Amino acid sequence: MDSNNETCVQRASFIFNYFEKKEWLLGEKPPLVDIIKVKDVQPESLRYFAEFMYTRLNRISEMMNILSKAHDNWAVTGWKDNILMETESLDFNDAIKALANQGFHDDEFVLKVEYTRKWGVL
Repeated sequence: MDSNNETCVQRASFIFNYFEKKEWLLGEKPPLVDIIKVKDVQPESLRYFAEFMYTRLNRISEMMNILSKAHDNWAVTGWKDNILMETESLDFNDAIKALANQGFHDDEFVLKVEYTRKWGVL
């Protein structure tokens, strides 16, 4: 979005889910499928979950670091199942480029963009 835009404000929200991806690739499986509501949970299922969480949380922290270096005005909120990073002062395209330049893909986060009209402008 043009930073000189006088008609609206862009709010970019990056959601980093701990357990879910937009789409699981062939051969991948959700980490909790063999744990939740399973009567005979196996130790291998817990090891897989632990490995998945270690890798996933490291990826999330790397993405947060990249976005924080690209821009210093983020509101960061932790939830039980995700981390939310929001800003109104950085174009989301620039943020996506910063992540892509470091090898991150758009299936590793959820991006929501909202536009709000500035008061009194037609």
